[in-house]
Amino acid sequence: MHEAAGVALTITVWAGYFLWALLMLASTVSIFVGLPGGWIALALAVLYDLIWGFHALGWKALAVFAALMVVGEIVESLLGTLYVARKGATSWGVIGALLGGFAGALAGGSVLPLAGAILGSFAGAFIGAVAGEFLRDRRLQPSMRVGLHALVGKVVASSIKFALALAGAVSMAVVAWPASS
Repeated sequence: MHEAAGVALTITVWAGYFLWALLMLASTVSIFVGLPGGWIALALAVLYDLIWGFHALGWKALAVFAALMVVGEIVESLLGTLYVARKGATSWGVIGALLGGFAGALAGGSVLPLAGAILGSFAGAFIGAVAGEFLRDRRLQPSMRVGLHALVGKVVASSIKFALALAGAVSMAVVAWPASS
């Protein structure tokens, strides 16, 4: 009887671990649609550690993960705003790219759940930046150039932020790997 209970507990621990790891991975992918996926993964890591009495991961590992997320936010802000502004965007183009990215993610996600949302957010950033600049200056060529830079900035910023979040999530999964019984 005790052996069956031990097996059931082991299966439950591993199932919970894999579900948790899958949720962390899914949350990091959500970065591409403009959601705070890295922060969600960090919250899942804190929750996991809480469940295990703060013995599964430890505060140092969680602090490193949080530091990665802060770096990701800084990179995203710099690329999302300063890069595009240096390439000629006005606040109209920057705001258009931001709003377009969200709208594109929603529209694309309704057509094709994950991939559509990601592609839609990139296309929306481009279209939003072009629309914002065109509304301001009524000149298509410079607006298209700004839109291209907004697209490049969004892709690079999202990719770097995703890589940092994924590194944090994977490191949490490695540290939390359940011990063999």
